[in-house]
Amino acid sequence: MIGDGFPPFSMDQRSRFDLSTYVGRVKHFYEITDPRTLLKSSPQIEQARDLIQAFKDGKDVGVPNAELWKAKALCDSALHPDTGEEVARPWRFSAFGPVNVPIAAMLLFPSTNPLFVLGSQFINQTYNVLVNYNNRNASSHMSLQTLATAYGAAVTASGGIAIGLGKLASKIKSNTPLMVAMKRAVVPYIALVCAGVVNLALIRQSELTHGVSVYAEDGTELGKSKLAGRDAIEKCALVRALWCIPICLPPFIMAQVEKIPVIRANKRLAFAVELLVIFSCVSLFCVDFLHVHFQSKAVSLCDLSLISCDGSCRFKSEFHRLLQHSHRGTVCQWMF
Repeated sequence: MIGDGFPPFSMDQRSRFDLSTYVGRVKHFYEITDPRTLLKSSPQIEQARDLIQAFKDGKDVGVPNAELWKAKALCDSALHPDTGEEVARPWRFSAFGPVNVPIAAMLLFPSTNPLFVLGSQFINQTYNVLVNYNNRNASSHMSLQTLATAYGAAVTASGGIAIGLGKLASKIKSNTPLMVAMKRAVVPYIALVCAGVVNLALIRQSELTHGVSVYAEDGTELGKSKLAGRDAIEKCALVRALWCIPICLPPFIMAQVEKIPVIRANKRLAFAVELLVIFSCVSLFCVDFLHVHFQSKAVSLCDLSLISCDGSCRFKSEFHRLLQHSHRGTVCQWMF
């Protein structure tokens, strides 16, 4: 660290925080998903990009170290990591909190109307697919057919489960504040998790059938591994289940807040407080669950079954034996 509290700026570092630690990953994501970055204009974003590019080119940028890190954080927040183009504000991850306030409010609304339940799930999955599409890997070969299939399956799964569980929940006679909160929270939670897992399985099914790229510590691609692909998808599924938890916390919090006489007597005030609670849960706590796992994992090469780098063959024992021999003791990693 230098005097301004920032480490020396370097393009070799993805972040000014230590991404090998959970706390560092959370701080990094809080920084690049800060909703205040949505207020930055296109000229300001362009200025930050030019500043970082000038530093890359070895020019004397003549700005404090902290300004370089802030410019990089703004670029990471507003620009597509592969194309470098500005992502429209609604589809940036920094807009996730504000945009999800009305969406979460609809998902948590205690309605038994099938059209309302299906409509809220439809809006949620539509927003998710638009965010994923606008932030997709530029080298992704995912077809529109695959994307449409995953989208349709997610909407069907979430809507069907929400309607079905909603009918079951309505048969529960108990109407204590805790039970009402559970009905409002558990039904959308299960629907969201199931939809997320279905969507994940369909979009990333090639990682199960063809494997994911595995790299040595120096960045050299060693091959593809189905075991690594399965491990990555399992961890992503777990994270999706975890990061839906904060979205379903508001009913339990409001069950306690509504005991306050002033709030209980004023429905408009109660609604405003609930929106604030939803925004706080989505903006503050989702990030905490999102970074339970690091984005890459290091293991010994002998723990993986690899496929050749050129994709021309499936697992071949000779290729695997030669690869292990030439990289004996190598620690390799893959991205989740």
